[in-house]
Amino acid sequence: MLPQVYAFAKITDDDARRKVYNEISNGRSRFGMWDQDISLRDEYYGPNDFLLRITSGDWIVHVNSPEWGQCVAVQAVGEYQFDDGIECSWGRDFHNFIPVDPDSIIEFDRNDPNVIPSVNLAPLRRGQRVLQVEDFIRTLDNLRTTRFEETDSGLKGLVHLKEKMEEDFLPRVTEQIHRMNRSKEFERFLHRVFDSIPNVVSIQNGFGWGTDHGADLIVEFQNPIVGVSLTSKLVVQAKSYEGDHYDLGAVDQLIEGIKKYDADGGLLITTAQKTESLEDRMQQAAEETGKQFDLMAGNDVARFVIRHAPELLIGSD
Repeated sequence: MLPQVYAFAKITDDDARRKVYNEISNGRSRFGMWDQDISLRDEYYGPNDFLLRITSGDWIVHVNSPEWGQCVAVQAVGEYQFDDGIECSWGRDFHNFIPVDPDSIIEFDRNDPNVIPSVNLAPLRRGQRVLQVEDFIRTLDNLRTTRFEETDSGLKGLVHLKEKMEEDFLPRVTEQIHRMNRSKEFERFLHRVFDSIPNVVSIQNGFGWGTDHGADLIVEFQNPIVGVSLTSKLVVQAKSYEGDHYDLGAVDQLIEGIKKYDADGGLLITTAQKTESLEDRMQQAAEETGKQFDLMAGNDVARFVIRHAPELLIGSD
């Protein structure tokens, strides 16, 4: 049976983040950042009850720890516990912890070529389940053996090809998408991409009749299961920018759109590069609303289009 994997998001306070990082080496993976006086076993704290489901053998990844872009993976050796926590600038916090094995610690850069791209290590909630568990386990094996630094010529060729794709091809594709699709044109372009995905319905919103109430697109994902159709609704903000994305107003627009259209979550798609401040604001919005927020930026935009609507870039036979 595969273990569970959870990603703990960045702790924004530098001093607290360093203390929590040091605690991992002492066998405690801590989780906090809210006003809490008693154990989760004694009082319900909404979505944070996932901590009670972590058991020995599961994995926890502290993302953006000790610095932005770095990660610490560690394996649990016990179940949820509660203690006095650690002293922070705002008082005592991080009372919740999972006993972990310090000998299992693996520290790595989340953009390391050994990390399989399907493993989501950019949580937009304080604690988020990593669903691609098999790929995560393979990632750990890759990191332990530095698999993609071996001397095998065929393997090195694949790594170099991937690097070229990341450093040259995908940025060029995203740049051209940006240049050829400004403002509303980018929304129309993404509408066509979403319409190319099976069981997805994309609705263009706010074209020519006033405000869009924070939703450039409204996308419904229809998931038929044994004759029953389950639907998830996302509001999408589309930003055709260049350089780094520092505009946080798009996140506020997503919040407005989620409320207006009773959506299950929000997705920000930007041709610019994601920034630490943008990721922090997305995480904050997810915590404020209790909804799922996702970010697609830079090279990921090119990947999205190539995967789902390549004919928009290269035509069709």
